[in-house]
Amino acid sequence: MTSPAARLDAGEDAPAGAAAAQRRVLAVLVAAQVLSGAGLAAGITVGALLAQEMLDSTRLSGLPSGLFTAGSAVAAVLVGRVSQRHGRRPGLAAGYAAGAVGSAGVIAAAVADSAPLLFLSLFVYGAGSATNLQARYAGADLADPGTGAGP
Repeated sequence: MTSPAARLDAGEDAPAGAAAAQRRVLAVLVAAQVLSGAGLAAGITVGALLAQEMLDSTRLSGLPSGLFTAGSAVAAVLVGRVSQRHGRRPGLAAGYAAGAVGSAGVIAAAVADSAPLLFLSLFVYGAGSATNLQARYAGADLADPGTGAGP
């Protein structure tokens, strides 16, 4: 008896259970893309406005976005390494968790009126962006081999 992966590699149709699981995982990935994409965009905008209010100046208005981007770059490497070693699900879970910690830090910084905490939190918050981008590859990996645009 051949494994489901071998049948897929040979171009055979996926069993009904595998197809249902594939649809379920894809639905979760799409929902995560939509919700986290909207949340991340709103969060970085709010972060910039908070920094302007806390510092009472626009002099450092680009710093929140720069820290978010730097955090995203660092997280992309780390999420990629976790995904390579332990699988994509643990990597994505760790990245989304780090992004959630960063967002909680942004809220705490707003309550405490702490610019240093805000800047640190925005750096950590960048992990959510890197994870959101890497989650797209998980969706692409779910595509049936015969349905892609490749040769």
